[in-house]
Amino acid sequence: MTGFKIHCSGWKSVYYVPKRAAFKVSAPINLSDRLHQVLRWALDSVKIFLSLHCPLWYGYGGKLKWLERLVYTNTIVYPFTFIPLLAYCTIPVVCLLSRKFIIPIVTIFIFVLNNFANIWFMALFLSIIATGVLELQWSGVSIQNWWRNEQFWVIRGVSAHLFAVSQGLLKVLAGVNTNFTVTSKTADDAEFGDHYLFKWTTLLIPPTTLIILNMVGVVARVSDAINNRYGSWRPVFGKLFFAF
Repeated sequence: MTGFKIHCSGWKSVYYVPKRAAFKVSAPINLSDRLHQVLRWALDSVKIFLSLHCPLWYGYGGKLKWLERLVYTNTIVYPFTFIPLLAYCTIPVVCLLSRKFIIPIVTIFIFVLNNFANIWFMALFLSIIATGVLELQWSGVSIQNWWRNEQFWVIRGVSAHLFAVSQGLLKVLAGVNTNFTVTSKTADDAEFGDHYLFKWTTLLIPPTTLIILNMVGVVARVSDAINNRYGSWRPVFGKLFFAF
């Protein structure tokens, strides 16, 4: 909010990386504390989005550039990505427990009609992959750390972001105040001491439920294929791929 209003006033900022760090910060390193921290950040973003200072409509007539407005908008709307993420995690389960499939059967005629849309889809898909590869090379992050980050992105999307949007709507529309848990930080004398400590929190209910549903769907579909004497294995592999 502070940086946004300063930029609206005409100030400019630069990206500066000193050779020597000015200070050292501590951060939560176990899953539960990290989710509570993400929840607090996402909740503040939702509140800004639902306020008068939303970058979508605040600061017009000032000196804020369109690209800056787009970047600030991206920093406050990201909690709403829980909606497609929930669909992304539940549609494969529906396909496993039913006769439906996540991708419709495409004939040559339909493919020709949708050829332009398919080209745009493939271009977007390849650009996302290329962006990920370039970010890995630029930051020097290993494949394992990248994969862990992707896992946490899905976990926080269906948990902390879901709760943040719900609490933000309750705050703005109903005036209900929500309390947040102060995130515990790791002290220097006990570095990585809580790394493997598991703390149960309500935020873990949605991702745990999705994991259980996917496991139930996989077992149900494989059992059904076995009972049909392997007569339905061909469509099963496609459904298992998307669930995996």
